[in-house]
Amino acid sequence: MSRLAPTALAALAALGALAVAGAQPVLSAAAAANEALLADWDPIEVIDSRFEALVGDGDRRLKQVAYLDGARTEGVSWVWALGALTFTSGNCPTPGDWDATFLVGTGGPKRPRGATPLLAPSNHSNGQVVDGTGSAWVTCETTGRQLARVQVDELGHFVSKTKLVGEYQGQPLNSPNDAVFHSDGSIWFTDPQYGCIQYPQRKCSLPAHVYRFNPATRALTVVYTGLDKPNGLAFSLDEKRMYVVDSGAMHATFDPSRPHAVFEFDIDGEGDGARLVRMRMFADISPGIPDGVRLDNEGNVYVAAGDGVQVFAADGSLLGKIHTPPYAGGADGARYGQCSNLEFAGDLGRPPTPHYLRHVLYLAAGPAVYSITLAASHGDGPRPKPPPARRADGGAAAQ
Repeated sequence: MSRLAPTALAALAALGALAVAGAQPVLSAAAAANEALLADWDPIEVIDSRFEALVGDGDRRLKQVAYLDGARTEGVSWVWALGALTFTSGNCPTPGDWDATFLVGTGGPKRPRGATPLLAPSNHSNGQVVDGTGSAWVTCETTGRQLARVQVDELGHFVSKTKLVGEYQGQPLNSPNDAVFHSDGSIWFTDPQYGCIQYPQRKCSLPAHVYRFNPATRALTVVYTGLDKPNGLAFSLDEKRMYVVDSGAMHATFDPSRPHAVFEFDIDGEGDGARLVRMRMFADISPGIPDGVRLDNEGNVYVAAGDGVQVFAADGSLLGKIHTPPYAGGADGARYGQCSNLEFAGDLGRPPTPHYLRHVLYLAAGPAVYSITLAASHGDGPRPKPPPARRADGGAAAQ
């Protein structure tokens, strides 16, 4: 069952833009028009020849996974134990007044294809990250001002939501935005003040910190402060560095004089003593603002941006872009639409195991969630070999 207030369920069902109560989805006129647009939409822009190897020779088209009229999709995350996808809408006031978490099923009578409402209201949830069980995830609640754990059963039915953390030194968090797991089980997350801008009745009293939360001890520590609006974040493959987005340029309106960049940090210390140090610019993002960020298994960095996804090599050079279609209110108007979040995952319905390479990139962009299959991957499969060590004279050392 879904955890939905009766009025919320009625409102969602009335819009007819998603599957509800086991029915197959009926596309709205806007959803059908957007799907038709994709037939002629070429999303790939190659800037560096290395990008060709990441895209591959397969079908380079975007596929529409879900479309919700008037929504602002966010928080795409792979629920690998179910072979399903979850996403949110409602991280800011939307034309359709969406405030819900959805599950995209794999088809069949028990898990309908299309976006099924799972949790509404969701306290305007934003970023999400699935935990090691593959059937539960941490969600960042903008107006709930907390991190919560959402659990579903093997059929994707809502089971429970549990608060993880919502205060720091006696003060409520601002509006948690995005989160990632470290291999030690800790949760690192950003806490900008967007919720107090979008919903002025809520007052923020804390700086915009980046935090580390230890679920085992309940310890919440600040790992960095000093960014304007910390947003998406991701670890390097060896977890020695972290990429953190600063989307400070979006402050009610877009102000290009404020940050719109991805910064790279070294991680100093371990456990509750870990801190982000030695901040440096990784990539300045334009158009629009950077938002979510992910890495593939070669360490390339994928950034949600105003024209889709911008892909950078580990040295910061721009390799190429995956453009998302325009939508009303998109950052680049007539040409492209702001992408807010992204996730490497598998095909819907894939057998429930975490141990495979994930070649499908899911993108949240305005009212839609898209997928594109790449040669690049992320997951628990084999990692690439490290580059050869260099001798003092510049040559390659023997391996």
